[in-house]
Amino acid sequence: MDALSLRQKVAQKLMLDIRYFCPDQQRPAAGKAGNRHCDQPVTELPRELAGMIRDSDLGGIILFADNLEQSAQIVRLNRALQQAAAESASGLPLLIGIDQEGGRVNRLPRDEAAAFAGNMAIGATYAREGDRFASATAEVMADQLRALGFNVNFAPTLDVNSNPDNPVINVRSYSEDPKVVAELGSASVAAFQRQGVAATVKHFPGHGDTSVDSHTGLPRVERSLEQAQAVDLLPFRQVIHNAQPALTMTAHIQYPALDTTTLISRSGEQMLAPATLSRKILTGILRGEMAYDGVIVTDSLNMAGISDYFTPEEAVVNTFAAGADIALMPIKIRYPEDLVQLDKLIDRVVEALEAGEISVDELDSSVARVQRLKQRYIDAQWAQRDEAEVISRAKAILASTEHRTLALTLANAALTNIFPPQPSALPVIGPQARQIQVLTPNRAVGEAFRIALEQVSDAEISLLVPREAEAAVRDSGADTLIVASIVPTESAVELGGMEDLPILQERITDQGVLYEIYRQSLSAANARGAKTVFISMRSPYEAAQFESLADVHLASFDYKAYIGPDDTLEGPIYRAIANALVSQEAVVGQLPVTVITPANLNVSDASVDNEG
Repeated sequence: MDALSLRQKVAQKLMLDIRYFCPDQQRPAAGKAGNRHCDQPVTELPRELAGMIRDSDLGGIILFADNLEQSAQIVRLNRALQQAAAESASGLPLLIGIDQEGGRVNRLPRDEAAAFAGNMAIGATYAREGDRFASATAEVMADQLRALGFNVNFAPTLDVNSNPDNPVINVRSYSEDPKVVAELGSASVAAFQRQGVAATVKHFPGHGDTSVDSHTGLPRVERSLEQAQAVDLLPFRQVIHNAQPALTMTAHIQYPALDTTTLISRSGEQMLAPATLSRKILTGILRGEMAYDGVIVTDSLNMAGISDYFTPEEAVVNTFAAGADIALMPIKIRYPEDLVQLDKLIDRVVEALEAGEISVDELDSSVARVQRLKQRYIDAQWAQRDEAEVISRAKAILASTEHRTLALTLANAALTNIFPPQPSALPVIGPQARQIQVLTPNRAVGEAFRIALEQVSDAEISLLVPREAEAAVRDSGADTLIVASIVPTESAVELGGMEDLPILQERITDQGVLYEIYRQSLSAANARGAKTVFISMRSPYEAAQFESLADVHLASFDYKAYIGPDDTLEGPIYRAIANALVSQEAVVGQLPVTVITPANLNVSDASVDNEG
């Protein structure tokens, strides 16, 4: 600590992304038509970025799916990152982080690393399995990440999803019950850290009761203090006590019951301080009331919930003054000319320290926490071992058949009847079935269904185009109609490798239009006496709109698939659904949230949360 300069200490508190970098381009002029922004993924470390890490003594890097193609490449990239850090003046290693939650937020390549259904799927298994899957999946993900050179995972999510309209948390939450969230979160944190990966609980003080995505706006939580303590804060308090998470991530939300402090925005307006910039929330509640002594990391500071209101420099100064230890993604470096932004940012924080805006003593305590985190979770020998040996070991871990088996076991255990089916409705697909129609939001998801259903039934599988679905159902003699819905609607980024299939994806992005197509198609099938199934593949709340229209309503909480070695779509959730549809037995999951009938679900086409 004494050997570090003030600038080095500040740099140790910064974590940047290197998602894209275009070394041979200049930043496009703002608003100039026809200019493409940098979209060149960093899969090998460019000399410019290596020099930035080396010269600045940067503290950490976060990687995204764009950076991660396959195990050997990931190992080489992470080793290059640590080599650049080793050549810095301090020689301090990097925190290398990732968002590997499972389910909706999964960064590792699915064709190589087993991927698991997310938190709400685990919540659906809680009544029968307790914390078994929370612990087992975290252990596997930790083994995968550590073998590849990661030391920090920004998971698990401890948000209590109490708002059905929540576009950014939703199935990333274990449950609407804060005690269940606390128990499963504690098991997950303990498992990650037992396997040598620093876990991060998020998003403090709780993002579950919001209907705005903080990537696109600034949500406000209108709970009372008593409600805040009983719902949002409870899981954090219990997990901190039970499992001592290495990191806690902040939420870009306003929470007036917890803090009414105001700040001046970049436009000169007075505004309620977001939790990420709130000293009362981070230092008063998290450090003081909860006695948390781990590292506080912000959610991405380039999200609209912060960047719309503050410059990068002021956001970092304010969050450090509030008590945060690490500022995550405060600036974007996409072109060589952007490299000066890092020096500019560090200069501004040093000025704030010298002017007393940030306490130097608190800075030293903060840097000490970051260094303790590094000492505990960074394997100093990993980057020094023989590269071929490290790659071989990583490939072996990622290829584990046990991991794939666990993913399928979780998918089976999580499948849930949203409403109790009539016994006569089972099996949905009997041995006499001759034709099954499948209606999905896009062709790729339908193709995944077709492949899975062909493994369990000899019936003809017909994939319906949404715009033509009602007529196709009305004019057919199909035995069964399966309607699968994904809300909030998926995007190409979230689909991972599925968009690479040479299949025309005929999309309808207006959710209201899709819902009307679903209603008309289910009604047409019912009129013919066909069996009808509605599957909520993400948010189960939407099923309330279709309760009277389907014989069976299933919640899978997941819809992810990947392109396997034979160039076909694979995914444990599709195998689990197919097996359930031909079974006489009811599925065993139990809803971890309340679906109220009738519900007026108002779900916007929210952007995919690629960060935090």
